[in-house]
Amino acid sequence: MAFGNKKEKQALVTANRLRKMADEVTFSERPDKTFNVKAFGAKGDDDADDWRALQQAIAFAYNAKGGGTLFFPPGQYRISKPLEVPVTDEEKAVSWVGYSDKTTIIVPSAPMDYMVRMRGGDGHIKGLTFKGSDPFNGSVQHAKVCMLASNIRNKTFSNVSFSWAKVHGLQITEEGNNNLCVFDQACKFEQNGTVVKGSDGSGSGDKISFSSFNPESNDVHVGAYIKIGSGTGSVYHINSVSRNSVSVSPALKNTFRAGTDYQIHIGSGLQTDRGSDNNVYGIYDCHFVGNAGAGLVVRGLYGHNVQGGNFDANGIAGIHIGSGMINTTPAYSNVITHAYFEANGYANVILDYPSGLSIIEPLLAEPIDGTAGGIASITSLRDQPFDYETTSVLHNGRLYHFINETTRNFASNTVETSRITVNQARSLLGPSIVNLPAPPKHRFKEELEIYVENSGGQPVQVICDYAKVNNKPGRVGVEAPAGVGYKISAYYSRSMDSWMVSHTTPMI
Repeated sequence: MAFGNKKEKQALVTANRLRKMADEVTFSERPDKTFNVKAFGAKGDDDADDWRALQQAIAFAYNAKGGGTLFFPPGQYRISKPLEVPVTDEEKAVSWVGYSDKTTIIVPSAPMDYMVRMRGGDGHIKGLTFKGSDPFNGSVQHAKVCMLASNIRNKTFSNVSFSWAKVHGLQITEEGNNNLCVFDQACKFEQNGTVVKGSDGSGSGDKISFSSFNPESNDVHVGAYIKIGSGTGSVYHINSVSRNSVSVSPALKNTFRAGTDYQIHIGSGLQTDRGSDNNVYGIYDCHFVGNAGAGLVVRGLYGHNVQGGNFDANGIAGIHIGSGMINTTPAYSNVITHAYFEANGYANVILDYPSGLSIIEPLLAEPIDGTAGGIASITSLRDQPFDYETTSVLHNGRLYHFINETTRNFASNTVETSRITVNQARSLLGPSIVNLPAPPKHRFKEELEIYVENSGGQPVQVICDYAKVNNKPGRVGVEAPAGVGYKISAYYSRSMDSWMVSHTTPMI
């Protein structure tokens, strides 16, 4: 996508001059190495163009020996061009510090791909808002991305807001070594992205064409979403983009005809792009609210720890882990713990290519238009929901695992499962009848255990009013032999639209 890969412009101040200026500032003169941006001419009065002053302050700090702290006094700093962190020859610890994210704001006054290109290891970003809209022009979203980050290491973000960008609040690219980054103390990713509505699309299979809409010139990118119709299965992941078409996964359920309304959800609060060196992120008690696509997108990252936080009113999902496409770099060893999900558009969590993922006791409100609530709100856009059996969810004290629909194998649930007991008096004639419930709405393993303590000398008939049983009509079902002390196990196979029942396990 252009806004994530555009090559930066170099700072106007030459590196040699900056090094000379930095050498003249001795440690005794500036014992805390704090550089006030107003000393470089920045006004912060929401009127003057502060781009040149801020760019000189940034270049100075990053060329000073040992780095330092850029201090932004309260104010609204307007910029007409992107701010570029220079590439330096040595590791520099440079922090950006404002008074608070409510009082210290950087805003664009002209269209730009990104407001800030962040680089460099160590240091922290604290007490600032990067707001992608121009308040002088009806809050038009001028910036496609508030901050584009690459090659950042050991970076801490605290009390920082990324809001009102046309695409992403913060985009961490696949370039460089992006490691050991922490977001804490209520960082906010709010109101980023754009929703495009139309009715000029048509297609079948994995391709959608448009008669008047140009995806390339309207910031549609790999990772955006298109929603056709409503309910479960109405959202598709955009895998590639051209001038007049997109490819999607999964394949379209039905032929998409011109005149049908669609919505394209562009952008997210925080997106980490695929890359072998994007590793180990901690996200603690942060807010992802009102973003057009997903609040948080994790693509091909190793070691993502999300703890607490609020994922509210995002257009498609609170969190999307994976790439949306099969056989691409998975997201490894991620954990989501005690996060809160409410009023998201389609699903709370979308999982497309995770490995070693654990979701622990999330609070899951029902999405607005898509999946059902509870465990069903953790889903996938593809028919094969989870690529690894290492995905697990602990929700309301129950542990859910992935069902391998290819081998039909499923592991026993280590937490309490639904249980039915058969104990029929010998005087009763006819089979013991066990009526299985309606199929579960979610795609995880839902194992039922039927304990036959004593069938009273009669066979046990397992039927279902809502689905087939072992691919037989539900009212016929299957019949287990009479006996004492054995277990019947059943789980619902979505690929077969049937409860799959086994009655060969003796109780030990």
